[in-house]
Amino acid sequence: MGNFSTEYILGVDCSTSGTKACLWDLGGTLIASGSSPHSVHRPYPGWSEQAPNWYQALIQALHRLFAQTTIRPSQITAIGITHQRHSFVAVDQDYRPLGPAILWNDVRCQAEIEFLATHIGKETLYQATGIPPGPWSLAKILWLKRNQPDVFAQTHKFLLVHDYLVYQLTGELCTTESSASAMGCLDILQRNQWAAPILQALEIELDKFVPSIQPAGSRLGTITPAAAQATRLPVGTPVIATAGDQVCACLAIGLTHPHQVGVNSGTSLTFQTLSEKAAFDPDCHYILEISPLGYYAPETVVFSGVSDLLQWYRHGFALAEERQAQLIGLSIWNIIFDEAAAIAPGCEGLMLFPFFQGVQAPYWSNEARGLLIGLSTSHTRHHVARAILEGLAYESRRQIQLLESGTGTRIREILLYGGASQNRLWCQTLANITGRRVKASADVEASALGAAMCAAWGTQHFATLEAAITTMRAPQRNFIPDQALFAFHDRLYNQVYKVFYDRIQDLDSLRARLASPS
Repeated sequence: MGNFSTEYILGVDCSTSGTKACLWDLGGTLIASGSSPHSVHRPYPGWSEQAPNWYQALIQALHRLFAQTTIRPSQITAIGITHQRHSFVAVDQDYRPLGPAILWNDVRCQAEIEFLATHIGKETLYQATGIPPGPWSLAKILWLKRNQPDVFAQTHKFLLVHDYLVYQLTGELCTTESSASAMGCLDILQRNQWAAPILQALEIELDKFVPSIQPAGSRLGTITPAAAQATRLPVGTPVIATAGDQVCACLAIGLTHPHQVGVNSGTSLTFQTLSEKAAFDPDCHYILEISPLGYYAPETVVFSGVSDLLQWYRHGFALAEERQAQLIGLSIWNIIFDEAAAIAPGCEGLMLFPFFQGVQAPYWSNEARGLLIGLSTSHTRHHVARAILEGLAYESRRQIQLLESGTGTRIREILLYGGASQNRLWCQTLANITGRRVKASADVEASALGAAMCAAWGTQHFATLEAAITTMRAPQRNFIPDQALFAFHDRLYNQVYKVFYDRIQDLDSLRARLASPS
């Protein structure tokens, strides 16, 4: 094992909103960080693009990091890069971008998703790649082929954010198994090759993809003299294969066994567990990615999570709390959570369904919208705040059960991270409604820490990745279910929440059609 006091690992997270470079010691302590923001452009409805200035942002982030610490760049022994997952850019033969990057949350490709479902087949694509038709890189590449044929013809390679940065730093053209899996066209069983039959059926050339797909912990290359001059990183510093941002974050919070689920409790709720085999769900209720631990990583999502819905609540209901927060100098979130905590569990019959931006499994409806049922004149805005937390916890229970059903594994423990994981009311509500122990991680740069863990393991500071996780992971607080409240919520979940939308789904779809402008 390396020396904690003299050797450091650089974890880089190139996310949608910015690039952050974080310097960690081998005990998992954050020494310093620097960041540089990104802009997102939405020129048309459903589009989400970004100028691929990721390398320039990384350079700036590193310069800001080094300005904050006396640690010398020569003390950095390895670099790991994680990234916004299936965002990509098309580049020419000189690796110059042919246009803006198309981001993970871009949904311009609805026609292409439908084409994949009919021309390739939902089940065929899922069994080949672990990912059913959806707004992944594959559908957007197909969109380019159909709608921007000149760009498609000029494309030498389609590069993920990770791949682009690795090439700029090392001159090597490679990606990781985990990163590639999120594109929607990796051979999920072979794992080191693209799904050639799928690409051939779509008439997309295989050589437009990165040729080298490496497992986590592999040495992808080393810092070149040109990159060293730009970044101040030492020539020859190894760049180690990691994974996408959600997968890396789950390492940082200690997701190492199939009986656990990692939950990103931020803008959305993302659930990821582990499976020793490629556990395909017959109803495609989740996607399959690849964990650096060698496991498959089944994943599902609730689009509107705690942060998203509480921001909606804040702007629509909490003007009085805004004024109070300004007057007394408290965080508005402390006030909102305290008021929600004063409401009895069950919200006096009020229940929320968090389908504000549609729903994936089990309904797969882009038309679905949020519901509040059981309103009476005795309800206040504080009841709505608590109903948001309870509704998200009910939906979390369902998503966890879908993962259990497909993998055949009982999930006993929830590992929680993200902004809302710092709030005791949310953590305890999640434990009480799911009936599972919740471990909430300290507020850390989880994705960057997971990337640093992979880099530390890949340079043999640790014998195994599990050892790196045990040593470097974030501190956690435990929340144990209250059995009486679990029994109370269990009745509401099974007899109301789980079945209510089944009964009104057709009416909700009719509502969406009738409310749309003709």
